Amino acid sequence: MTAVELPVADRWFRQSDAGGGVTLLVEEHIDMLLESNVWHVRGRDRDLLVDTANGVGALRPAVDPLVSGRPLVAVATHGHFDHSGGLHEFDDRRCHPDDEADVREPYRLRARRDDFDDEVASMYAYYGYPMPDVIVRALPAADFDLAGWMTPGAEPTSLLVEGDVIDLGDRAFAVLHTPGHTAGSISLWEASTGTLFTGDAFYVDDKLSWDDREAFLVSLERLRGLPAEVVHAGHGRTFGGDELRSGIDAELRGAAQA
Repeated sequence: MTAVELPVADRWFRQSDAGGGVTLLVEEHIDMLLESNVWHVRGRDRDLLVDTANGVGALRPAVDPLVSGRPLVAVATHGHFDHSGGLHEFDDRRCHPDDEADVREPYRLRARRDDFDDEVASMYAYYGYPMPDVIVRALPAADFDLAGWMTPGAEPTSLLVEGDVIDLGDRAFAVLHTPGHTAGSISLWEASTGTLFTGDAFYVDDKLSWDDREAFLVSLERLRGLPAEVVHAGHGRTFGGDELRSGIDAELRGAAQA
């Protein structure tokens, strides 16, 4: 499929109410494997944005109406391109120091299959998805450069480490360093409501992956011990604490049998 055959999208992000003051935004026209979750959390004094998708179409126009002029803290749960691609659009940009280099200079995904390298082919093979001719089903703008686009990087404006707290005024999220998927993977935990954002440290309904298997399993054990009530992950659907714990138990059993 060539650029002239692709329509121009009326909107790039679809959004839905995830409950508890949280809004989910997802790129509507991206290939299924690359679809990732962007979470907006409304606060009294400032708002929180957890992950920023691939950076193909502009995220900020979809977020600004939700923010309504309040300050916004944009966080990358880890440095992979499909979670940090839109981070550059925001003034307050944060990540863990162990993934700082990957946020600044991410893997440069390209839009066309003709420009993919072996790493992209391996990624599609691992998850069992067919490789597309192009990673989008529509263009975010009429002048979008399909041949020239690659994942944009972002310079973090500050770094988040274990024990830091993102204070929204009436809500507060503690930073948990949960390495394994990447060295600098973090989760965000609101103890007062049992709300947990896991990034790619854990999700359901698809294969998990890791750079460091041992660290990954330690992080799963830690997440399992939280009294989580609702879990918003980097991919897929929101799920409850019981499913978090049972899913981690299954992953740990599989690791023990390997």
